[in-house]
Amino acid sequence: MKKIVLFGLVCTMGVSTANAGWFGDLFKKSAEPQTLSEACNTDEITSICPEIALGQKTLTECLSENVKSLSKKCSKYVKKSIKENKELILENKDDAANAANDKVADVKSAIADKKAAAADAKKSLKNKKAEIKANAKAAGKELKGAATAVKTDAIETGKSVKEIVK
Repeated sequence: MKKIVLFGLVCTMGVSTANAGWFGDLFKKSAEPQTLSEACNTDEITSICPEIALGQKTLTECLSENVKSLSKKCSKYVKKSIKENKELILENKDDAANAANDKVADVKSAIADKKAAAADAKKSLKNKKAEIKANAKAAGKELKGAATAVKTDAIETGKSVKEIVK
């Protein structure tokens, strides 16, 4: 009878002190695995995913395709990892889309700047062409005037020479 009472007392203490740590490890729920090696047995993975060794698939692809064939602990870990990775992929996808949109906006801005610079250069060349044309026209008039003056001087000189020679 003493043994039964002692056993009952020990069991009661174990239950009542589970959080205190006496016999707590017997009654605690085991922590969730943090890594694949904690969740899945190596033999389990190699038997379900033999193509990994041959390099045909990634471990993630194989395990996600065969999640129903895995042990409960391993399956739970793989499902959790897939869910977390999907969320991460979606976040990265949004970040990548935003970055791509920013790059597109930068390229469009650069193109607009180049078009504006080209239009300014074209306008500048047009103005320079008009200036050169006006200068050439003025120089032509000046040369024509100088030629007329030389011709007039030559005629006058010729008349003077004729009078002297007479």
